[in-house]
Amino acid sequence: MNGLFNPKLANKLEQKTQPKLIDEGKCAKCGRGYEEYQFKSGYTYRLGCDCKMIEHAKQMTNNFKQRQKQKEINKILSFSSENEETKNATFETYIPTNENQEKAKIICERYANSFNEENKQSLLLQGSFGLGKSHLAMSILKEVKDKNYSVLFINLTELISKFRSTFDKDSEYSETDLERAIGQVDLMVFDDFGMNVTDYGMSKLFQIAESRVGKHNIITTNLSVKELTKTKDQQRLFSRLMSNTTGITLEGDDYRMKGFRSLK
Repeated sequence: MNGLFNPKLANKLEQKTQPKLIDEGKCAKCGRGYEEYQFKSGYTYRLGCDCKMIEHAKQMTNNFKQRQKQKEINKILSFSSENEETKNATFETYIPTNENQEKAKIICERYANSFNEENKQSLLLQGSFGLGKSHLAMSILKEVKDKNYSVLFINLTELISKFRSTFDKDSEYSETDLERAIGQVDLMVFDDFGMNVTDYGMSKLFQIAESRVGKHNIITTNLSVKELTKTKDQQRLFSRLMSNTTGITLEGDDYRMKGFRSLK
């Protein structure tokens, strides 16, 4: 059997499997000396210091918790307001038709790229129909979701309808379940925000606004600030929602009308 042993081949195999020393020094966090090795696969590990491994474990735990939170939210509220337009929405597929829309896209991309739990900021996307407000909001939401944050995109009318459905004895969730899901989500998108709601709807909006103060929110609306603040209640609600909010007004022509021809 010894005649089958090939020293050169064995040496090559050993070199391939042996990790390579890529760094050594003293950890700035714990002060311990370390050696960092890398395998051919790209996997790295440290000897002498566990800080990097502990940080990785914390990140993995946090990612798991975020996924679990998103699952819980999706049991009650999912991307129920998605349509074909928003379903395929990304920053790449948003094509600005003027300088105003180009600036709006840049601000939205910056918001998505800099999103973090510490710096709570919100956006108000205003403008007429067919300018891509929902498209930009959904693009942000997808980018943020890819960072393992929990997200929720829902039409305001549908949201109020979901609250009403909790009165049904066969409802799978309660008002409290809805309120908890809305209150804990990392990024909430209120699509097509309006003020044409009943007294019940207005009371729920106040509760929702209260639960979202100091958190990340995006609101899209076809209405002007004047139209959103006609009554005292509307003014109070709008004031609560606008905390740490940057307003973006989109201008241009309704892209949905492209190709429309009027036959006379």
